[in-house]
Amino acid sequence: MSAAAAPPPLLIATFNPGKARELASLVETAGYATRTLAGAGIREPYEETGATYEENGGGKARHYARAAGMITLADDSGLEVDALGGEPGVHSARYAGEPRSDARNNEKLIAELAGVADRRAHYAC
Repeated sequence: MSAAAAPPPLLIATFNPGKARELASLVETAGYATRTLAGAGIREPYEETGATYEENGGGKARHYARAAGMITLADDSGLEVDALGGEPGVHSARYAGEPRSDARNNEKLIAELAGVADRRAHYAC
């Protein structure tokens, strides 16, 4: 009797090392070997032009799957602040413009919330 074939490797489509580790740990428990974008020789980020997390995540998955010729897992996520009507949301990574900067995004967010007492927010994907 032969052993079952291992599933094909799965490309984790993010340049964020923390997100890559989290996603890899989830799928590796199901028996998948994973590869990173860098490990697949991909260095250029996908331009997120979608209006929703689903559009951006799906676009990334299709783009990187074609580029690497591999089954690909991608997502998009963002911070949604109630007092800002859900902003920055899908624009979280580049909230303060290009080049992307977590520090500038945080500064802009704090400035936008000046004088706001209820700062409830959540992450969405």
